[in-house]
Amino acid sequence: MRVSLKFLAITGIVCCCHSLAQGHHAIAATYDEDSRGTIEGVVVEVFWANPHVHYYMEVVNDGGATELWDIETGNLIGLSRVGWTKDKIEVGDHVRVSGQLGRNGTKRLNLDRDSLEILGGS
Repeated sequence: MRVSLKFLAITGIVCCCHSLAQGHHAIAATYDEDSRGTIEGVVVEVFWANPHVHYYMEVVNDGGATELWDIETGNLIGLSRVGWTKDKIEVGDHVRVSGQLGRNGTKRLNLDRDSLEILGGS
């Protein structure tokens, strides 16, 4: 009986940890894989930290109103491997980016790194 309880406890802990790790990478839950877009705006904040780097941009919509968009990229190690540094995109930069759009109309974009165009500096 004692072995069975230990086995159940260890199995339960492993399952919980695995679920938490998998939940972190739920890109499909946040972004619509069938919906892609391109946006242009001015970077107002840079969050350069793991688990994912975020750039926050002010984007003027078709009606002339300003919207705040969350642009998500990879982690620090992945970005550094392709030559990105904290200074790649800075507050005040005017940029155009493309990627998967957020689900349900949320103002989010999962950045395709190759799409980055810096149109003007800070």
